[in-house]
Amino acid sequence: MMQSLILFLLICAGFAAGKTRALSPDNVRALSRFLVDYTLPAVIIISMQRPFSPALRDQALRILGLSFLFYAASFPLAYLATSAYRRAGRPELGVHRFAMCFSNVAFMGFPVAESLLGKDSLFILSIYNIPFQILAFSVGIVMISGKRSGAGAPGARRSVLGSLRSLVNPSIVSAVVGFALFLGSLRIPDPLYSAMDLLGGMTTPLAMVVIGATLANTRIGGVMANPRLWLTTAYRLALLPALAFAAAKAAGLSGMELSIPVLVAAMPVAANSTILAGVYGGDDVTASALVFVSTLLSLFTIPALGYLIA
Repeated sequence: MMQSLILFLLICAGFAAGKTRALSPDNVRALSRFLVDYTLPAVIIISMQRPFSPALRDQALRILGLSFLFYAASFPLAYLATSAYRRAGRPELGVHRFAMCFSNVAFMGFPVAESLLGKDSLFILSIYNIPFQILAFSVGIVMISGKRSGAGAPGARRSVLGSLRSLVNPSIVSAVVGFALFLGSLRIPDPLYSAMDLLGGMTTPLAMVVIGATLANTRIGGVMANPRLWLTTAYRLALLPALAFAAAKAAGLSGMELSIPVLVAAMPVAANSTILAGVYGGDDVTASALVFVSTLLSLFTIPALGYLIA
């Protein structure tokens, strides 16, 4: 509970900075890019600076397999859940499906995992997050665009090439580099290690401030009366983590192999859903609303999550 309160207070600081324009929308976008391109990769690489052991390697491979299984199950579940959204247009449906499948691991998952499970959890979370990077920028783009096929869309070829280039991003590269260093038992020398550790240490407070400032700059009042917004948020924050917990327990999982999938399932809607919806012709207004509402309500659901996976 105390760790969640600390995160909440950091979000409040960001919210105040956003409202007073100490952090403008342009500043927030720049800080988001800094987080994704610099501090988060540093966290990932440093988290994998672990002494090599066959047991840890095997656990990493198991958690990678679990992640692919989780996403393989999440796609049909999302389509099944949204089959009840009969009044939603195709662009809105695509955003809801994306929101049900992809959570905000970068800005929320890593800080919450470190707060609730300790620094050792970041190694496993970094491995677990690899499929997100692959699927969100491939299957996720097709999903969020709300189109059956990209063949007839303007700039389809450019979109496909852009999505393929997105697979080579700092998070994927840092995960590959970090895992290679782990497998080779290679240690990063000082002072580079200390510099990366300090840089990575900025991730949690800066991510929370960015989330707060983003909430302050979000204007989505017109869609708040849409009941589908609240149903998708309930699915994202309550139903999906409950299903993940039940499935993990039924499979006999424990420790990090239980905690990490449940934690990722319980995070709010991925922040990049709004960006992808805007770029690929999706419903960016609904995407913004889902990010806003799910992030706000997660401040109350995350403490409950702590009791579930502790």
